[in-house]
Amino acid sequence: MKKWLAVLMVFGLGAVAAFASGGFGIYGAYWDTDDLGPGFGGGVKFKAELADYFALELRAAGITQFDDWEGDDELFVIPLEAGLLFNLPLGDEVPITLYGGGGGGYAIIPEADDIDYDDGFCFYGVGGVELGLGESAALILEAQYRVFEVDGASDDAGDIEFSEESELTGLSMNAGLLFRF
Repeated sequence: MKKWLAVLMVFGLGAVAAFASGGFGIYGAYWDTDDLGPGFGGGVKFKAELADYFALELRAAGITQFDDWEGDDELFVIPLEAGLLFNLPLGDEVPITLYGGGGGGYAIIPEADDIDYDDGFCFYGVGGVELGLGESAALILEAQYRVFEVDGASDDAGDIEFSEESELTGLSMNAGLLFRF
């Protein structure tokens, strides 16, 4: 139920923000977690300008290839996030915008090696730069710190419950393109 509520929330915020100017971005991600080590993946983000200096941001990422994961199946972590940004354009002559902000979301972990890990809420802070490549595109470089703790897991049959917590908190570095509209 929580998964569907989080997905509906993201789509609802996206529908509201669709009437504002902004952009759609794709990026590659490197996330260094406390317990699983570094992982790689990618994501998409939607940015809607709310006012001169403020924007709403929706993100969805898929991270895998964690160095310390020893299972046979690939482990994926899929955070769905929403947040507010403060934009600081450096002027009309300089095509650079600095931004920072934060938000929260819901991280989904699909079953891997017949173990169903608990999904949960996550929070993040982000800071970055948009380097304008013209009026319709920008290169984005950002650092994101995500706080996410997995409370437990159960096996596929539901017989065994694992209460060991996993700390997936860590720094993420993202780079990609933002297409403005």
